[in-house]
Amino acid sequence: MVIGSFAVVFVLFFVIIIATLARAPIATRIAGSPEEIPVVSTRLSVTLFHVAMLAMSLFLMIAVGTQVLYGVTGTETVVVPAVGAAFFAYGYVLARYFSQYAGKLSYRQWVGGADGETEELFARAYRERAWVVGLAIIPPLLVLVARVVAVGVLGTPADLPAGADWS
Repeated sequence: MVIGSFAVVFVLFFVIIIATLARAPIATRIAGSPEEIPVVSTRLSVTLFHVAMLAMSLFLMIAVGTQVLYGVTGTETVVVPAVGAAFFAYGYVLARYFSQYAGKLSYRQWVGGADGETEELFARAYRERAWVVGLAIIPPLLVLVARVVAVGVLGTPADLPAGADWS
C-alpha cells in the first residue's frame, strides 16, 4: 500500500513539474483572450505548486497513518506529523499573509512563464490559492488524533504490510 502511494505521488509530482514548466503554452490554450494568458499562467503554476504540497501532506498521512493504525508507537509517529503540520501551516501563512514575498520569489525563480507575468500576479494567485495549502494542514493533524484514539486498530506492528514498517 505504501509503495503504491509512492508511485502515485511520484507520477503526480512529475506531471506537476512538466505542467509548471509548460504553463505558457497551456495557458495560451486555456485563456479566453491574449490579455488573460499571464493571469492564467500564474494561477496555474501557483495552483500546481499548492496541489503538490497537498499531495505531500496526503502521502505523509498514508505513510505515518498506516504505522499508527497498526500500533507502531515510536517517536516518528508523533514528530513527523507535528513537523509536517507546522511546515504546511508555515506554507499557508506565507501564501496568505506574505504573498508579496512569495510572489517575488516565484517570479524571479520559476522558468517557463508567459510574457506579462508579474510579481503582483503571483502574489494575487498565492492569496487566492492559500486555502489549498490550508487543507494540507489537516492530514498530519488527523494522524496526530489517530495517534491518540486509534493506535493499533488494524493490528500489531507485526501485521504491517510489506514495505510499510519504517521504524
